[in-house]
Amino acid sequence: MDRPASSGPTDQDFELVDRLLDELMVKHLEMASLLGEYRDMIEEAKERPWDGERRNLVRNLPGARYSVAATFTREQAKRIEGELRRMFADTE
Repeated sequence: MDRPASSGPTDQDFELVDRLLDELMVKHLEMASLLGEYRDMIEEAKERPWDGERRNLVRNLPGARYSVAATFTREQAKRIEGELRRMFADTE
């Protein structure tokens, strides 16, 4: 159901943005946890430089999981920005 832009954002609009922000926050926490794991791996590699498997793991950091999460956060931020622009389009 379309509504005139001048009617302003609805409760549903605000709930959507709140949910999107929550998802973004959770993903950032997951990324922070990954970074902590990566730091531990680097420290272990420092302590055991002869461990070829550890070197291979460290060499490929930050890794696919982090890259996917970073892409998600960029896209989610764009979606939030778009929703907010749509919600407040009549104020520009």
